Amino acid sequence: MSNIVINKDILEEIHKRHFNKEKFLETDPCGLVYELKEHTGSQLDLELGALFVAMITWGNRKAIKQAARRMLRDEMQWQPADFILKGKYTESYTDAKNGCVYRTLNRENFIRVCENIRQALLEGNCDEKAKTLENLFLGKSIEDIIATLCQWLSPARLGKPGVSACKRICMYLRWMIRQEEPDLGLWKDMDQRKLYAVMDVHVCQLTASILTRKQADWKACVELTNIFRTWSAEDPLKYDLALMTAADHGF
Repeated sequence: MSNIVINKDILEEIHKRHFNKEKFLETDPCGLVYELKEHTGSQLDLELGALFVAMITWGNRKAIKQAARRMLRDEMQWQPADFILKGKYTESYTDAKNGCVYRTLNRENFIRVCENIRQALLEGNCDEKAKTLENLFLGKSIEDIIATLCQWLSPARLGKPGVSACKRICMYLRWMIRQEEPDLGLWKDMDQRKLYAVMDVHVCQLTASILTRKQADWKACVELTNIFRTWSAEDPLKYDLALMTAADHGF
């Protein structure tokens, strides 16, 4: 359980005193998306690369980054869009031990995810030159986007919309939509005020003093999100980063 009683002022103070972008990106999986930025200027590359990194973000951070780097660098050659649209994924991870991509995600399900995304891109009603996930999702609610991404990634089991906290997808949407670093803010026409908190067991424990819901599910996610929105209507998920900072520094 948390050693401190969380509130707005405490989180803001922790973030102000202890958050360091460079150190954060060294350990956080989001750092791999910044690494991808060094190899491509394509928004679709960044959107897809970030989505795949988010997909495997569970467990040990060092192991996540190692697996994500192999995926982006060795399998995708730093070109996730090309990898998906040209069907190169069918020849990926051929030498993976026991067909394992990362933890419980096997090669077969990884390929199914790639096929789902490719099909969605090919069916998307946007101009070829402007084919981005941002354009594909334009006009959709955050809730609809979460449900769609859960469906695309369903073989990888990222959660059931409206039931599970869908942590990795909420984190991905924070990367894409929130306009302040370390988030990337690629999706300029979507409202960061409508993002949902990144909820898991550790976050639920850390925020136990302010939550009535004690299970790390969608209800807890919504409850924490609503608290964040009362603290900052314009940028509620800045407190998500503050919580991560608190956890990283052992508060």
